[in-house]
Formats: sequence, C-alpha cells, structure tokens
Amino acid sequence: MNISRNQRFACLAVLALFAPAILSQAEPAETQPAASQPNPAPKQEGVSVVILGDSLALCGFGKRLDERFRKSPQFKATFTYIACGTTPLSWLKERPYANIKTHCGFVSIESDGSGRPRELQDVYGMRRGHIPIPHPVPKLEDLLATLHPDILVMQTGTNLFDLFPDRKTVSPHRHGPALRSYLVPFVSKASQSPSTLKKLYWVSPPISGRVSKEIQDFVIQQLRTDIGGVANIIDSRTLVPYPYQHMEPDKEHFIGAEMDLWADRVFDVVERDLASQPLSSLKPLSDKAPAVAEVAQEPAPPAEKPTNEILKVKAKLIFKTEPIPINELLPYQEYLVGYVYEINKLIAGQYTESQILVMHPAYIGLKKQKLRYHVGKTYKLQLHELENTLWKTVKSKDDSGLINLQPYIRIQDETRHPEHAH
Repeated sequence: MNISRNQRFACLAVLALFAPAILSQAEPAETQPAASQPNPAPKQEGVSVVILGDSLALCGFGKRLDERFRKSPQFKATFTYIACGTTPLSWLKERPYANIKTHCGFVSIESDGSGRPRELQDVYGMRRGHIPIPHPVPKLEDLLATLHPDILVMQTGTNLFDLFPDRKTVSPHRHGPALRSYLVPFVSKASQSPSTLKKLYWVSPPISGRVSKEIQDFVIQQLRTDIGGVANIIDSRTLVPYPYQHMEPDKEHFIGAEMDLWADRVFDVVERDLASQPLSSLKPLSDKAPAVAEVAQEPAPPAEKPTNEILKVKAKLIFKTEPIPINELLPYQEYLVGYVYEINKLIAGQYTESQILVMHPAYIGLKKQKLRYHVGKTYKLQLHELENTLWKTVKSKDDSGLINLQPYIRIQDETRHPEHAH
C-alpha cells in the first residue's frame, strides 16, 4: 500500500497535532488495550455526558466538542468515543455487529477524576506511515450501565448515505424502512430502563457533496419521524457553510476552523436547550420509550422470499461501475461497486426481474481487488441479498441508475468482509 496516500487524508492525520499531549498520558496505541469496556464514572455531583462519533468526529469535531463540555462547570464528567466507519447499529451488541471493530481510526477521552482525562488515540498520521489497528467499538449497553450518563450526544449519519448507492435517488418505500432499521434499535436501547439518560441529542452530518440534497433532506425527515419523539435532532447543515475551505477529495470530510465552528454551534444548541429547562426536572427517556416502540412495532412490508435464500443465476454482464481512486476512499478501507447482469437462466431461488444488480468488493483492507469480469461475458453467480450482511453500509457506488433493483452480493464475497470471522 502507498503510505503517502494515507497521509493525504488530512482530517485524520491532523489529530497527530494532539499526539504529544495524548501519548504523554498513555501507552502507544499499538500496545494499549482497546477501550471496549469503559472506565467506571467518577463519583461527582453534576451532569455526566457521553459523546459518540464517526469519522467526521475524528476530523476535529469530537475533540473540540469534548473540550467544550469538559470546560463547562455544568458538566462534571465527559466520556467521548470516536470510531471510524460506524453506524448507529455498530454501537449495539446485536448481531451482526456484536463484535465489530473499527479498522480506520479510534479515539477515546475519558474522565477519571484526576482532573486530566485518560486518552487513547490510534489514527492515520500519528507517526510517519502509521495505520490504525482494529479496535472493538464500545457498546451502548456497557456505557449506560457503567457510566450512568445524563446526556448522550450521538454524531452519526454519513455512513448511512451508502444505503443510496447511486448517491442521488430516494425510494421512500425502500429507504424509509432501511433507515428505520438503523435508527430505532439504537434509540430504543438508549431509552430502555434502567438507562439514566434524560437527554439524547442526535447530530446529523453537515452538508455532504457526495450525495444529493434530496437524500440529505430525506434522511433528516426520517430522523424526525422515527426518533424525533425521543431525541433532539440537530440538523448540522444549518450550522456550517458549504463548500468547506479545507475539504477532502470525498467532498464530505473536512478540517480546520469549520470543524471547530460546527462543534461550538452544536454545543451552543445543547447548552441553550438545557438552559430552557433544568435537567433535574426532566424524567428519564425511558418514559418516552413508547414513542419509539410504536415505530419499532410498525409492520414490515411482506417479504417476497427469505432474506437468507441463495439465488443462483446464469447471467451476462452488461454494465460495470468503475471504483473511485483510493484517495477518495480514505479513511475507509472497504468499497463496493455495482455491476448489472442480464439474467439468461434462473437456476435456483426466486427472482422476477430480467436484470440483477450485484455489488462487488473493489477494495478490501485498502487493497484494490482484481475484478476479472468482462462486459458481454456470461457467468454463473451464487448470491445473497446485500441486506442483513456486514457489507450493507460499506462505502459503495452504483452508476447504473437502476434504483429499482435490490442489490445482491456473491456468497464468496460475503465471507471476505474483515469482520466475517467474528
């Protein structure tokens, strides 16, 4: 792998600016135990907050927001966990995410009662050529049971954009339930007794240049519809101007003063909200749990076939999506591209369309895969639906425009996901 390409992803490498202070308090990331279990919360009076974030938080948002909470006298304990490549389900113990690890960067900042937080950092660019090792993603159930937080700030959402492979089209009957399957389980767990949470702030992404405005509007609307009865939804698109001054090639990640501005404005939203009503007067979120439970119990659309059914077809390749350059993939390490096949023969399983969309891994562990498939040639394929596999929120691209086609993945490729063995 070309290390210089890793170093080009500045929003993760910029965290190396903090390395001297962090490493003076901790062992090197390679030898330090991963923070899969949080430290017990110190016994102090005041408000305790947990912050969770994805790769955008690694670009400076997470550390800045942590500092704002930590410096405020209103908050007596702050625990921040940032894991690259995560979705809301990554933070839960439910399968298939129970033992999932982040492979592209992890940071934790934990209050320990000493006045200086305990910090762990493992990101690109800490040292020349440094590549993060895998770290278990901390689990919400453990954080709630061990830290007993009053407030949870959840920054997430960019990785959910990969539920829209063509990056521009929304199919509400399909994408609505898909998004709900990520949102409702997390909020249900956060508001489930004996959770001590009284406030949940859901921080959606700033403007993304990677997907259409229609997609971003749809995601915000789904957030408000599905979990707005329990969570305070913060639409970050109103907080930071686009285009960003220091933007990465993916037109989504950025660094610098705008990251600080985003964190400051999110903190201001939280501070104003808490000032409007004392936290001590609020009831636990568990009292609002029925609002989420009603959504969770909505009947799902009838399935035409079992989701784990093997589909065997003989099909001719008629269209290939070309992968993006690796500098647009970083910090992520896996990537899928859409191939469209024309079905000549249905060998096994149920399928009614004349064409089928198959997602092939173009990158695994940042290594470009040799896709030996040629337009015009016919192949025998054994497939599973992409849904309910670990690949379903991996970064992807499909230029076919066939939004009506349900994506599939080869069974042989399904087992090549880095977390499959777990």
